Amino acid sequence: MTALQSPLFRLVRFLLFLLLLGAGSSSAHLVKKGDTLYSIARANGVSVQRLMAVNGIKDPSRLQVGKRLTIPSASSSASTKKVGVKVAQSPSRASKALTIIIDPGHGGRDRGAVWGGVRESDLNLKVAHKLNWYLKRAGYRTVMTRTSDRYVSLSTRAAIANRYRNALFVSIHFNATRETWVRGGETFYASSGRGSYLASSIQRYLVSKCSVRNRGARFRGFSVLRNTHCPAVLVECGFISNASERARCKSNSFQDAAAQAILAGIQRYDRRY
Repeated sequence: MTALQSPLFRLVRFLLFLLLLGAGSSSAHLVKKGDTLYSIARANGVSVQRLMAVNGIKDPSRLQVGKRLTIPSASSSASTKKVGVKVAQSPSRASKALTIIIDPGHGGRDRGAVWGGVRESDLNLKVAHKLNWYLKRAGYRTVMTRTSDRYVSLSTRAAIANRYRNALFVSIHFNATRETWVRGGETFYASSGRGSYLASSIQRYLVSKCSVRNRGARFRGFSVLRNTHCPAVLVECGFISNASERARCKSNSFQDAAAQAILAGIQRYDRRY
């Protein structure tokens, strides 16, 4: 019997095969209604970029129900990091180190609009956390004016933003009016030039990704925008006073789409400036 035919050699070869098989293993996920790439990635401990790359997805907002996604294993993700493979970042973002100030409107004793048992302050915070997650994975530095249900004054919010150079300020809100038939999204700015361009960029994607009525990007002298030195916008994602739109705004999929829309608008701004 040769050494290559010995039981010990065959056992070692089999164990090596199992190790190699485990290193490249992956699982699958069947997309259900309400699923988003963000929720799937978080549940499986992988990044959205990794999930998109493995499945050849170019637009994260167009996720089809019933689609089978391959979930890369944590070990394969770790091995990718070891050999120095990184998610591509745009040269402008890497060089300018843009900081995004995420401002979830209201909070604490200031609940904002309240309709049908839905508090605006809660929705604002949910979208803000999702936006924070997406921005960090896109390579941006982020700062949140609040991360929980607490009150933060308007002057404090502006003061937080003014601590940073080369920054953008994005205040997240949901709208309401006594005229309950009104619906749609809108984005406000208080300064022309970069501020208005950021507002129009975010509004563009808010309409396309969230399928809301376009109420436009408009000037409005809100104090939280006027007192912020960097380009600043206030995004009204939808009307919770409108029953049908409120039902959409409450959903995880809508909140995820709103976060992606704001991200896309920021990236468009970043490419220009």
